[in-house]
Amino acid sequence: MNRAMRASPLDADHVGVRALLRVAVDWHGKPWPDSMRVAVDLMLGARFPMFAAWGAERRLVYNDACIALLGERHPGALGQPLAQAFRDAWAGVLPVLEAGLAGEAALVEDLALEVAQGGRAARRYVTLSASPLREGGQVTGVMCVLTDTTTRVLAEQQHRFQLRLAATLRELLDPVEVMEAASALLGRHLAAGRAGYGEIDRAGLTVTVERDWTDGKVASLAGETRALASFGPALIERLRLGQTLQIDDVGADPLAAPYAAGYAGIGARAMIVVPIIEAGRLAAIFYLHEAAPRDWSAREVALAEDVARQTREAVRRARVEETLRDETRILEVLNRTGQALASTLDGDMLLQAITDAGTQLSGARFGAFVCNVQDEHGERLLRYTVAGAPREAFEQFGRAYPSAFFRPTFHNEGIVRSDDITRDPRYGPHDGLAAPPEHCTVRSYLAVPVVARSGAVLGGLFFGHPEPGVFSERSERIIAGVAAQAAVAMDNARLYEAARTSALERDALLQSERAARVEAERLSRMKDEFLAMLAHELRNPLAPISSSAALLGIQFRDEPRVRQASAIVGRQVKHMSRLIDDLLDVSRVTRGLVTLQVDDVDLCEVVRSALDQTHPLIEEKSHRVELDLPQCPLQVRGDATRLIQAVANILNNAAKYTPPAGTIRVSLALHAGRARLQVRDNGSGMPPDLLPSVFDLFTQGARTLARSQGGLGLGLALVKKLVELHGGEVGADSAGVGLGSVFTIALPCAPAADAVSTAAHAGAPGAQAFRPLRVLVVDDNTDAADSLGMLLRAQGHTVMVDYSGRGALRRALREAPDAMVIDIGLPDMDGYQLATLLRGQPETRDAVLVAATGYGEERDRARAREAGFAHHLVKPVDIAALVRILQAAASGA
Repeated sequence: MNRAMRASPLDADHVGVRALLRVAVDWHGKPWPDSMRVAVDLMLGARFPMFAAWGAERRLVYNDACIALLGERHPGALGQPLAQAFRDAWAGVLPVLEAGLAGEAALVEDLALEVAQGGRAARRYVTLSASPLREGGQVTGVMCVLTDTTTRVLAEQQHRFQLRLAATLRELLDPVEVMEAASALLGRHLAAGRAGYGEIDRAGLTVTVERDWTDGKVASLAGETRALASFGPALIERLRLGQTLQIDDVGADPLAAPYAAGYAGIGARAMIVVPIIEAGRLAAIFYLHEAAPRDWSAREVALAEDVARQTREAVRRARVEETLRDETRILEVLNRTGQALASTLDGDMLLQAITDAGTQLSGARFGAFVCNVQDEHGERLLRYTVAGAPREAFEQFGRAYPSAFFRPTFHNEGIVRSDDITRDPRYGPHDGLAAPPEHCTVRSYLAVPVVARSGAVLGGLFFGHPEPGVFSERSERIIAGVAAQAAVAMDNARLYEAARTSALERDALLQSERAARVEAERLSRMKDEFLAMLAHELRNPLAPISSSAALLGIQFRDEPRVRQASAIVGRQVKHMSRLIDDLLDVSRVTRGLVTLQVDDVDLCEVVRSALDQTHPLIEEKSHRVELDLPQCPLQVRGDATRLIQAVANILNNAAKYTPPAGTIRVSLALHAGRARLQVRDNGSGMPPDLLPSVFDLFTQGARTLARSQGGLGLGLALVKKLVELHGGEVGADSAGVGLGSVFTIALPCAPAADAVSTAAHAGAPGAQAFRPLRVLVVDDNTDAADSLGMLLRAQGHTVMVDYSGRGALRRALREAPDAMVIDIGLPDMDGYQLATLLRGQPETRDAVLVAATGYGEERDRARAREAGFAHHLVKPVDIAALVRILQAAASGA
């Protein structure tokens, strides 16, 4: 080892750890060992936390980046033995270091460490890797690298907490249990002293805590109600404005310090208080308390706010569900009461049923139903039934009618409710009750008149409870419903109205459903019509393009570049035509119901055509394509367009996910009776876990890792479907991310006896003697008509062109053509009408009529046959097919 390395870090002037090392580390006068110097050189130059221990006493050396993790242990820990430097909260580091000192590399992930800073402790998480240091083949120390994983660990902990919180709150039905569970979960998660949920009264003056959670060191506030003003008006105003309070130390907070006594009364020195605002008012708070000062982090505040929101939503949901359950119970009781009214003729039984139901629903301890009746002499008497007490306790009711208690009810002056009748200024002490027995003492009081439809008061429902404040507005509403059920006629009317409303709603739903069905059918028809019209309009411009391309190929057959361009245009027109065909039945394509047009196909030409399609993208990214094709044609049975589409999708995929100036190698070979096409790139590659699903529909997003630019979604899934329709298989392989990909297509080869040169299918009409025909082309698209006319003239035929139906009819009668190529969508009369008229004229009865149209559905072909067309061709017209039709017409003439 050279002298420069021996002297470099420790002998140079430097601040921080290096300077401390020179004065703090005592090596007993011995020089630094070479391995130690190298290790310290590396460590002090690193920007991430590292430390090492050396020598018999395992003294500690670390770099500047490690200071933040050591906190107040620095600088005292520098040069100290490991056992002394890493005691207490850092003791968990020692087992890893011992493994390194034993000569083994060791790793521990997400180790929790307590870091003291400024007199306060904070928890940090690190991943620690320990490696042995050797001198002369002996382990003389250990070096450790630390990675701070606090952010990730806390995020994972918070995510798990959120899942646990959501799952817990989702299962709870009681609002109080929701408050308690949320408080306990957050309190434990943040290691707080106390957590709770308090609700603010309607006046905004007090806060009440029903349940809370504590760590056992702080007293619970459950069941307590305290004045908000005792905690500081300025702080409470901030809560009313929706601002979360974060107080690290009450004594140091200028707004909280004047009210330190109030906070001390609840044992809180630090806190987070999250306001919950509803309808513009402070409705509740969610709080975290600590008995000692605490530096709350922004993450803890944000988590408390999120838990407060979820808790409020869960409390609201639980209360709604509780209300629904209670309403269900009430409805069941009301239903039973209604059945009793409908089925019982005995007055006492009916009154008892009403009394029992009202007592149960109101939560009263005692109940009575008092009726106005007249005896045979016309004198008014009181008849009553009771619940919750012996009948003797209410014998005074017969003498109580004139009293202040009962007069408002029997005079139909409205519902009477008192939280404490003994303190109600409207009544004297026990007015009219004549000091009831001790077991019937009433403080909460509720009275509801029972009124007939005519307005006559039939009686009253009276309820009491020995505790104050039992009855609420809701109790009034419930008992009012019970009182209404006491009148059979009103109950019947209510039931009838409910039944009628239900029937109306059912009828409305049925009508709405029928209307929706009609609308859906109308929209479906409109969609079909639109797709058909769209296909027609797209085919029209393709017709002259196809004809012009074919004409160029014929007239310039000795010009290779023109002939090549003509062939490319022709192929692309065919591809576009096929795509338009698929547009007419989208659902058929998406369900894998595409019909293949099977023929003998040369896979070499398929590859070349696919390269033509993908050439712009390949050229744009400056890729180099290495092509390895067999010298002779490699025939398969299949649909050329679909095979080109499959190969082009894979080439596009390779070009897209390969960095610029990459290499794409395409090879085709015969292997075990199957054609094997392989596309290999040096692009971004794929992770192993993606390979099994790479051909699945919509495989993309996070699962694509480096290939997340939108690929591997539909294109590769379509490749798989198309290849399988041809009886083949697809495969994908990659050595990993950044190492390129290999896609393979295997197809069964066609029998050699069936191999036919593809050139023969696109070439001349055949070996039959050629006889020129008189052909009339009819199309209102002048480009399409003229280009097709020029193409047929180049074939040797005598061609006439007309752009309207009536003009074509006059010309046909005058010129008597052998064949007519007629567009269906003519302006003055459609092609069907023209064909019908031509078949009716002796001059044109025998002419061969060929329909050339953008409408290609089966019903369009059937209508063409009915009109007299012998052939139906879809635009852009297949020139080879038209040539064969004309040749057949010439041969049959």
